[in-house]
Amino acid sequence: MQTTKGRASPKESPTKVSPRPTRQLKISPVEHSSSNATARTPKDKSPKLTDRRTPRSPICEKRPSKLSELESQICKLQNDLKIVKDQLIVSESLKKEAEGDAADVKRQLADVSLKLEECQKQLSEIDVTKNTSVVDQQEDAQDEQSDATNAELESLKKKVAETCFVVESMKYELEKSKECEAEARNVVNETLLQLEAAKETVNALRSDVINSKEAYNSVVSELQLSRAQVSFLESFVNNLKNVNPTNDHKSSEDEALSVDELKMELEVTKSEVRQLRIALEASELRYNEQRSHSTRQIESATELLEKIKAESTLREAELAEEHSKASAKIDELKSSLMDKETALQAIAEENESLNKKLEKSASCPIDQAMEAELAKLKEHVAELKAQMMDKETEAQSVLEESETLKLEISKRDAEVEAARAAEVEATTKVGYMMEEVDKSNRKVARVTEQLETAQALSADMEAELRRLKVQSDQWRKAAEAAASMLSPDKCVDRTASMPLVGRISSPYLDDYDDDSFKKKNGNVLKKIGVLWKRPHK
Repeated sequence: MQTTKGRASPKESPTKVSPRPTRQLKISPVEHSSSNATARTPKDKSPKLTDRRTPRSPICEKRPSKLSELESQICKLQNDLKIVKDQLIVSESLKKEAEGDAADVKRQLADVSLKLEECQKQLSEIDVTKNTSVVDQQEDAQDEQSDATNAELESLKKKVAETCFVVESMKYELEKSKECEAEARNVVNETLLQLEAAKETVNALRSDVINSKEAYNSVVSELQLSRAQVSFLESFVNNLKNVNPTNDHKSSEDEALSVDELKMELEVTKSEVRQLRIALEASELRYNEQRSHSTRQIESATELLEKIKAESTLREAELAEEHSKASAKIDELKSSLMDKETALQAIAEENESLNKKLEKSASCPIDQAMEAELAKLKEHVAELKAQMMDKETEAQSVLEESETLKLEISKRDAEVEAARAAEVEATTKVGYMMEEVDKSNRKVARVTEQLETAQALSADMEAELRRLKVQSDQWRKAAEAAASMLSPDKCVDRTASMPLVGRISSPYLDDYDDDSFKKKNGNVLKKIGVLWKRPHK
């Protein structure tokens, strides 16, 4: 009867083999090149010219390196996902093996119980055939042994029930790990889609920045041209001021023509200034729209990054809890294996004592069958010991896998720290970009001020040209009047109309004519001076 103990007790040990804990995927926070919580731009700023920001080209050149880092992180995540899939397949195979071992243990337990009943029947028949004295002694020993075997059988049944419960709990944990893996896959797919969208937005922002820079350069070049034209007009006006006011009628006509040409050039410059202003306003509107769009995208990217960080921290906590539970279960399995080994040793000792007793009672005809049965039981016990050794090796492999999982978790922590450092670097880069945008806004403000000053100068030039035109008209009229007064034809007509009685051949006549001519010239010059001193409208 004690041999049945040796059969039943080692069959529980294969069922208490926990499957490998599936490694959960850690999602490292994505660094969008273009985005962090500290890099958010305030929304309530007024859309003034000084608040408009355009990033410089060095930042745009740093973006591709950031995108390459993100792509390398995506490749790492995909490789980790493949590794997790392989480990999940291995854990499923271990689970199937554990379930098969549990079914084998149950079948072996049923066989052992049947053999125990047969042994009890045979022992009862032996007890009937033996003498009364021997029967009394053996009954007492067998009662004690049967009580012990029954107690051990009950304990074995309890252990089998416990192993079944552990197997069910492992099944539940395996299903839970599958669900977690599916969630991790969904999160990885979402992050990939978001990274693609971030790449597209970065490319669009880069093209917008290039276009705005080209428009800015064109506006600056046109402003320089307008400045050159204004300087040319100023020099021309200065030359006109330095012209002698006593020029003849032809020079006044040339001046009038030059004034008309200057007016035409001024109109052209004014139209160019209007076009430049319209282009500048359009570029400002485009820049404002691009800036608002980029701020919205940066805010959405930072929110997504914070969400992914929160999910990753929660996932790390869950993985740590699962790892602690798995280590506790492994310790329990080790202790149960040690207990089962001691129980097997005790059962082997009891089997040896029973074998000796049965050898002593060789007078019965059923001893040969009992010996064969005992030999079978010994072989079965040896098989159970071999299975126990296999389970111990499996437990050792599970421990090694748990150690590897710990190492992988530490690696993931290092990757998370590296991702955080990259995030801090991205925030610093965004701050640098904001400073560059402020500088560009200040530059645009200076350009607009220069444009306004150029417009004011053009207005002053127009007023000066009007004044010069009026002055040139006055000069022309004065020159015509002087020419009409100083022409010798009119003097001849006047003298011819006078009645001459005779020729005056006085030597003082020439002197008189010269004096009168000088007086007339003086009067003409006085009139020109009066016209010159009149206020110009």
